[in-house]
Amino acid sequence: MMKHTSLTTEQMACVYAWLAQMFSRERDGEGLAQLQSSEMTEWFTVLKGEPSLEADVLLLEAKIAALKVREDATLELAADFCSLFLMSDNHAAFPYASAHLEEGPNYGVIKQLLSDAGMQVSDTFSESADHLAIFIELLSHLHFSLGEPGVSRHRIDALRRETLAGLLRWLPEFTAKCRRYDDFGFYGALSQLLLAFVRLDHQN
Repeated sequence: MMKHTSLTTEQMACVYAWLAQMFSRERDGEGLAQLQSSEMTEWFTVLKGEPSLEADVLLLEAKIAALKVREDATLELAADFCSLFLMSDNHAAFPYASAHLEEGPNYGVIKQLLSDAGMQVSDTFSESADHLAIFIELLSHLHFSLGEPGVSRHRIDALRRETLAGLLRWLPEFTAKCRRYDDFGFYGALSQLLLAFVRLDHQN
């Protein structure tokens, strides 16, 4: 049965854009301040209106609150990002589809989806095309497109569903590793919220 969300396509697009930013690079002092801002609190309130997201948003809010009393929070959070996503050891959660799918690198799939959506990977983004942030940014773009007049909603929605299906082939494993290896728990909570959000989108 198809479920409906109270979130608009534009709100979904904005959340995806934020999540793509969060997984693409470390947070600096300004980024940390944004996380703790009243604007983010308002966004989290909107997301908690979705029953399937409430528990995960509450967990993330608790981790953000804990950052306020964490010594050298900006440096420590950056270290968490590097050890989880950039270090090549067994206690990592690599944010690449090819790290979790048995058939190995398959950049053609995401590149074709990007091409079909009229997008391409920016030259300023140094990661490979199967990076998690690319999938999420594509979903943001597709949701924004669904709200624009004069577009083929059927074609855009088909791309959205294909992107979600491809992402869900490996996102649960990525999330499990984030939760297992992130001792502080911020990125574990963030990835858990992302997975819940993607599943909510996939049900619609």
